[in-house]
Amino acid sequence: MRRLGPILLGTIPLWLAGAALAQATPEGAAELRDGLNQMLQPILGLQVQRQPLFTGPITVEPAGAGYTVVFPGVHLMLDTSTKTESRTLTLRCEAQTYRAASAGAATWRLESDQPINCAAEPSGAPRATMISRALQAHLMVDLDQKLFTESEVRADSLAIGQDGQPGKVTIDRVSWSSRVDPAADPGRHDAAFRMETRGLSALDEKGIERFAVGHSVYDATMGGMDVRLVLAAYGEILGAYGGMMEETAAALSDQKADPKQVERLPLETVKKMMSITKRMVAGFGDAGEFSGTVTDLRVKAPDVQVTVDRLRFAEGYGGASTPQGTGVLELEMAGLGLAPKLPFAQWIPADATVRLNAGGIPWVEVATAYMAFLDASASQWDVPNEAEQRMAQAMTELGGILRQAGSRLAVTSFQITAPEAAVDLSGAVQGKDSAAHGVTADLDLRVTNLDGLIKFLQGLPDGAQAAAGLSMAEVMGRQATADDGRSARDYDIVVDEAGKILVNGTDLAVFAPK
Repeated sequence: MRRLGPILLGTIPLWLAGAALAQATPEGAAELRDGLNQMLQPILGLQVQRQPLFTGPITVEPAGAGYTVVFPGVHLMLDTSTKTESRTLTLRCEAQTYRAASAGAATWRLESDQPINCAAEPSGAPRATMISRALQAHLMVDLDQKLFTESEVRADSLAIGQDGQPGKVTIDRVSWSSRVDPAADPGRHDAAFRMETRGLSALDEKGIERFAVGHSVYDATMGGMDVRLVLAAYGEILGAYGGMMEETAAALSDQKADPKQVERLPLETVKKMMSITKRMVAGFGDAGEFSGTVTDLRVKAPDVQVTVDRLRFAEGYGGASTPQGTGVLELEMAGLGLAPKLPFAQWIPADATVRLNAGGIPWVEVATAYMAFLDASASQWDVPNEAEQRMAQAMTELGGILRQAGSRLAVTSFQITAPEAAVDLSGAVQGKDSAAHGVTADLDLRVTNLDGLIKFLQGLPDGAQAAAGLSMAEVMGRQATADDGRSARDYDIVVDEAGKILVNGTDLAVFAPK
């Protein structure tokens, strides 16, 4: 009896293991399969030239304690014929197999280590492939919410190229991740997305590297987003583009096709997309931020090489559902280099920083006016004169909305620097319906080493006219000294409510031709 207790305790792990192994059932597989197929139907249902984009639905089978999930691959034979030549393009991507395990009620964890393997085979030309050496993928799916709530995918040694050809694109590592969390508003979510590459290199047909990026990253976040609506709209947009491709291919292969009709197809696609886009915009959240950064950029053309240490852009908006929304735009560049060195290289900007902040923007009204502009632009082919009038009217309405709202644009930072000169701008522009120009402005501008630039231009064979114009600007400027001790010119620029444009107190109207 004394030995019975330890024996029974020792069998507990086996009981637990047996219970775990028993969790995988045909009923569980069917539940997961149906949930995934229903959730991804807008994507799985896409067609190209009347062919399904994917080879079938998602399949799920019991596998020990979990399940094997197979996402369908791609196998398409597209007609790419022209009026004079019959051609096809075959596209193939292997199906992706995942291991699935339950992570709670209606929540599943999916993992895969199957490398990417895709190919495009144009008739009469070498096959192009996209293959990764390795892949690690992790997904969390919530069938009740019908969302992938979390994802992390990393592909190593990704290569894109043609069989037997030296030209190719390689990426040491590419990764993307996303996360979706419930927002305060039922049915909406806070979403974050990130995509990153390391070691991107592009070789030409001679095997010479023409383009390279050491590191790039793109980040996007949106608060209060209707993720399901936006994803469904993206599926419809892809379907519209697929329809356009199908009609274009049919027209190009038709000897009797009207060339003008082929030219109309993109505009007709835009028309189809207008209602989709309007619905998609309604699904965007109340705030969003988007940014991208590139470091160690190298471009090698036959006659010139361009290098940039760092490039960055960022944009964002907030308070989209309020009349006092905000916006931001940032641009940065550092370490621009050119080779061979140009004669005027010292005057070419190598570094720049721009930050613009906007406030008092009624985003809903702005979006409505902008959609009216896009709607008008889609009818340019049918009624060009009417379309131009409607586009102009939409832009006028947009300006009126911003003026009436008293929208404000603050130039928080605007610095452009070359080895021998620099430009700094700050201040604000204020929308005002009662102002003669619709805005008032108060800006501070500093130009460093303007006199040096004038002397440089005067030494050029065709630089006299430009030098004369800058000399007039120099006279209007107020003498100053930059932080590094170089000479500078300062300009206080004011646009008042009456419509006067003043530079250091002088009305520019006095320089206007009589």
